[in-house]
Amino acid sequence: MAILSKSTYIKGLQCEKALYMYKKHPYLRDKLSIEQRAKFQRGTDVGVLAHKYFPGGMDMSPDSPSQFQEKVQETMANLANPAVNVMYEAVFQHNDTLIMLDMLVRDGDQWMAVEVKSSMRLSDTYYNDAALQYYVLHGCGVPLSDFKLMYLYADYVKNGPIDVKQLFKLESVLDYVIEREEFVSKNVERLKSVVALPHSPVVNIGTQCNNPYPCDFQGHCWKHVPKNSYLFTTAMGDETLFESYFNGVNSNAKMLQQLAPDSETTHQIEALETNSYYIDYKTLYSLKPQPDPKSVAYLNLLLNRPAVPEIDGTRPYEEMILAFALQGKHEPEGCFVWDCFDDRNRWSESIPILIDKLSHYELIVCFTPQNLTTTLLRHKILQNREIGHKVFNLFDTLQVAHFYHPTIKRGLTLQRLSEALFPDAKLFEHSRIILEATSNDLIGYQQAKEDLIAENEMVARTYQHFFK
Repeated sequence: MAILSKSTYIKGLQCEKALYMYKKHPYLRDKLSIEQRAKFQRGTDVGVLAHKYFPGGMDMSPDSPSQFQEKVQETMANLANPAVNVMYEAVFQHNDTLIMLDMLVRDGDQWMAVEVKSSMRLSDTYYNDAALQYYVLHGCGVPLSDFKLMYLYADYVKNGPIDVKQLFKLESVLDYVIEREEFVSKNVERLKSVVALPHSPVVNIGTQCNNPYPCDFQGHCWKHVPKNSYLFTTAMGDETLFESYFNGVNSNAKMLQQLAPDSETTHQIEALETNSYYIDYKTLYSLKPQPDPKSVAYLNLLLNRPAVPEIDGTRPYEEMILAFALQGKHEPEGCFVWDCFDDRNRWSESIPILIDKLSHYELIVCFTPQNLTTTLLRHKILQNREIGHKVFNLFDTLQVAHFYHPTIKRGLTLQRLSEALFPDAKLFEHSRIILEATSNDLIGYQQAKEDLIAENEMVARTYQHFFK
């Protein structure tokens, strides 16, 4: 039975306690968000598509964890079988560490290892997990000619069926993983000893809780921290907050003693203790559209950014408009909704409709972390930059005005904003709407429309809350 895997090794590098909890108390994990689940599924889908780069391989994926050891033996046997030239999800185990390699390709008397990533650039984490896989492969005696990371080519433009040879880029990391072998070996031994501990290692909460990924045991590890602790403020960086916390400033009262009465952190702590929000109203009102517009449109765009382009002429992760909701006095039923859920090839049909609709309004109010003006210009919905002033992004406005509420520690979203301003309202994660809209299911389509309208109503309600 293996002790470590690629995912648990990376988890252990981030935090030993997270590794121990995952192995011994997995039931204490936080619930995965829809966005996180979608990322995992995207990685799986891109990995399967990448198999076409080296077609005709043998799939070694086990049907269940109980088959891992059987698949290890099959994989090792296939190395010596001249009839096998490519293996997908080849399973190897060395020193109690098990890996499943995306692709192993015969290269003469040797093999080329390929690990697939669903991103357009490589990160330190990707290099670290490649180093672990090389460590296991080398330990198993696999003769490697190269180890490559495969990722999406940002400049690939779809033209007809996906050309995997053009969609993916390959980068050799063999020199890097060889150089890191001793580092990996030491970490494997260290992390195995962590798993063998009779109790959880003592690891204080800290910046590692969200770096490089949000830990899925925060609910457990942070349970002793009061919900109104200054650690949930955002005006200061996490390093500064934790430094104060572990230097004896372990309460809001002590932190307030060190702060200027009118500092942003002071205002945020006051909001925490009263479970309310803080905003710099002077800055907010200075950003109010002037003069008061006679006609306001509330716009909610549903953008999809598929890793693998779906429409000819688009690139990996290039946005396309799945739907939009527009609320305003010029709409016959108060809110106009357009979508192409059933046929995403029609997405560009939204552009002339939006151009016509928006031309009737003096102000376009939205809420999005993306620069909507840039999006509208990119799709030539705003015909020239002179009318870009029509767009009023509540997200940017609230950020500039230092809006703060306990719910937004990990980022301002419309869902969290609604919790702060209107606790009676209920919005779902925006990523859930995208999932519904791409579900190829009529029920999902209908729910996506309803959720899109609900989001748009929240945009209108928020704007009117602050500026009416």
